[in-house]
Amino acid sequence: MDSIDITYIIECAHKGNELPFTTFFEHTFQKLKSKLFSLTKSKDDSQEVFIISMQKFWDRFVINKEEPPHNSIGYIYMMCKNAWLMQKRNKANTMLSIEDSYEDQNSVQIDLQSNSIEDGIDKEDEELLKHQALAEALKLLSSKCRSLIENELDSDRQLKDLQEEFGYNNYQALVQAKYNCKKRLILKVYEVITQLKNQKKLKV
Repeated sequence: MDSIDITYIIECAHKGNELPFTTFFEHTFQKLKSKLFSLTKSKDDSQEVFIISMQKFWDRFVINKEEPPHNSIGYIYMMCKNAWLMQKRNKANTMLSIEDSYEDQNSVQIDLQSNSIEDGIDKEDEELLKHQALAEALKLLSSKCRSLIENELDSDRQLKDLQEEFGYNNYQALVQAKYNCKKRLILKVYEVITQLKNQKKLKV
């Protein structure tokens, strides 16, 4: 599909007609399915990184109304590659690392192993603060969100195993729910870090 097609699809979505985007979603997955399988070596992982990338695509070009790319399918494939690399990095970490990034420089990220918190906090206190912020932020999420996020640390349990348990109609809905939970956790961690830093200042 060329840039004119994707512009029309996005305009329809703005008006509340999501059917063209759904068709585009299905068409794009069929076009990329073999490449994604070659990348991930897994049908489930291929579906997951594709759904995550399409959710980001929706956020950028439908919700935020950015200028759509000329080669939308090629762009989405690059997003999928980035999402897959991020997943592999997350699974390799012994701590929970949460990142939501796009191809350009407009990224929001929380990396609890490398993110630096300033304002005169020494390294040891900084590490304690980050651990505490994550623990507190997780408590503020729903039990479903906590389970979806903590699932990343459980290498023996696949995400798809949670689909029936949590009552999601399909795998796409489950992956989108996980993505939304990550975004909420990012906001909560920032909020908790700010609160903890303010509390620390008041005690000084």
